[in-house]
Amino acid sequence: MKHDSRSTRSRKLETAFPPRTTSAAQMRRTLRTYLSGQALDAKVIYDVVLAADEAFINAVGHAEVPDDLIRVTARVSESEASVEIQDHGGGFALSNSATPRVPDVDRAHGRGVFLMESLMDEVSVRSGHRGTTVRMVRRLA
Repeated sequence: MKHDSRSTRSRKLETAFPPRTTSAAQMRRTLRTYLSGQALDAKVIYDVVLAADEAFINAVGHAEVPDDLIRVTARVSESEASVEIQDHGGGFALSNSATPRVPDVDRAHGRGVFLMESLMDEVSVRSGHRGTTVRMVRRLA
């Protein structure tokens, strides 16, 4: 885990984990510890960690190479907390709907994006030949 040497609110978390479901608990602990150190409200921390967990589990499920690491980057400024989950998978596209669509509760999958969009103020996905990055932002002000 690396940190910038600037003020507390401008430091960032950069870390990586193997694409295994067992890595999710370690990612959640690491992210929660970082966000707690940024003096964020407990509800904000809970929401950001839950949204990041959904993106992380999705990355694990779509990992194409078992040894490629899933990178997690988090930043907190005075106005927002952001998390990026980057993998080497093929990716997916978000719908362009202004409001999250309620998922079909009878399906085994398909709730992750809805949850991320419900918890965060912004969710974007960039996919290309180098992998996929899910970026999520929670405004603080």
